[in-house]
Amino acid sequence: MSEAGRYGPEAALPPLAVLVVNWNGRDVLPDCLGSLAEARYPDLRLLMVDNASGDGSVAWVRAHHPQVEIVQTGANLRWAGGNNVGLRHLAATGWRGLVLLLNNDTVVPEGSLGRLAGAVALRSEAWAATPRICYASDPARAWYDGGLVGPWTGWVRHAGIRKLTGRLRNEERFVGWGTGCALLLTPRALEVIGELDEHFHFYGEDTDYSLRIRRAGGRILHVPRALVLHKVSASVGGGTSPRKAWLRSRSHVRLLRKHWRPWTWPLLIPCQLAFLTGHACWHLWQGRPVTALAVWQGVLDELTDRPYAAG
Repeated sequence: MSEAGRYGPEAALPPLAVLVVNWNGRDVLPDCLGSLAEARYPDLRLLMVDNASGDGSVAWVRAHHPQVEIVQTGANLRWAGGNNVGLRHLAATGWRGLVLLLNNDTVVPEGSLGRLAGAVALRSEAWAATPRICYASDPARAWYDGGLVGPWTGWVRHAGIRKLTGRLRNEERFVGWGTGCALLLTPRALEVIGELDEHFHFYGEDTDYSLRIRRAGGRILHVPRALVLHKVSASVGGGTSPRKAWLRSRSHVRLLRKHWRPWTWPLLIPCQLAFLTGHACWHLWQGRPVTALAVWQGVLDELTDRPYAAG
């Protein structure tokens, strides 16, 4: 069935604002904004929040994509802070439509915005929605096909990661959490849940927001027929960097402290110890003792509420 046949005429799609936070992303913006410019969505608003980039990003966007609104923060507020600035800007201008939080290192194929917005418009219980996200370097292989959350174990992970999409389910379904790489928020979510928690320095903000939605009675809809391609970022170091391991561990512990209740701890604690030990041992096995140490340092720093370094 065509998209028009399923969701009604294109004009019936709800208004959509795409919010892109940028920090020194001049190299990836052409593909991202270029794909949005060709999206053919009937009522589309594009907004870029720039976190004090020093690479000419703002000047380039003004020259090549004058239709994109630009808000400059004057400082690197990271992902959560930049998105909150964008959400406040939209609210101040009277925006009442859908908002898609989108990474700047993505490409959105034509038709995907319509499939994602059309699906969530049909499900009143869906307060947020996610597309299938594949590796830009290998579009047939999934990076995210829904988010899984262990209510007792505390394990949070991507479904379908690194699997060929031909072997994955294509029906829409509700999932445990939506990734901030491409997270569609409804007016209901924005009204009830509000802004992202900026206490998550890096990582975990999207899972936190999803769990807050679920606690308030909403659900997160996964729409595999909507596709986003992701140039998996190395902005905080590669997947084996000590900094990335430290940030992930610290944010994960913050998430557990915030959302897992004391009666889950008898199972949660041994499961998390097993997970963290296995993670650290894997880095040791691969000859990365500094990264292995960073896994545990992140846990310790969060449990002791050690302040983040400036920057």
